[in-house]
Amino acid sequence: MRIYKARMVIAALTAAFGLLVAADAQARDIRVALDQSFPVRLTEAASGVAIGNPTIAGVSMQNDHFFFVTGRSYGTTNLTVVDANNRVLYSGRVTVVPDETNVVRVTRGTETAQLECTPNCRAAPDIGDPTYADVSSQVNSRASAASSNSAAPH
Repeated sequence: MRIYKARMVIAALTAAFGLLVAADAQARDIRVALDQSFPVRLTEAASGVAIGNPTIAGVSMQNDHFFFVTGRSYGTTNLTVVDANNRVLYSGRVTVVPDETNVVRVTRGTETAQLECTPNCRAAPDIGDPTYADVSSQVNSRASAASSNSAAPH
C-alpha cells in the first residue's frame, strides 16, 4: 500500500511539473518519457521550431501556440522555438527518460528481464536489451499487417 501511495505522490508531482512547463515554456527544460508526448503551450505565436537531434525527440505543432514533444530514444537534445521575427521564444534541453510506471525488473545471475505489470506481467524489453530487436521486429511486423489490412477495401 505504501508503494502505491508513493507512486501516486510521484505521479501528482510529475503532473504538476508538467502543467508548469506547459504553462511557461520559456523557463524550464523538458523531461519526457520514451514513446510518450509532452504538451507545451506558448504565450506568443511560433513560426519556427528546431530540435537538435530528431532521433531523440520529435515535435508536432498543433497550432502556432501549442505543440507536443515526443520521446523517441533515450538521451538529451535541445529545442528552440522562434517567432516570425526570429526572436527566441523558447530554448532549452529535452531529456528523454524511461517510462518506468508499472515496471518490474527480475535479475537472475547476469541476466535482467524487464516486465510491465498492468496488472498482468508481460515482457517489456527496453532499448539495449538482448531481446529488444526480436520484440521490436515482431511489433513492427504486426503493425504493418494491421496497417495493410485497414487499407484493404471492405
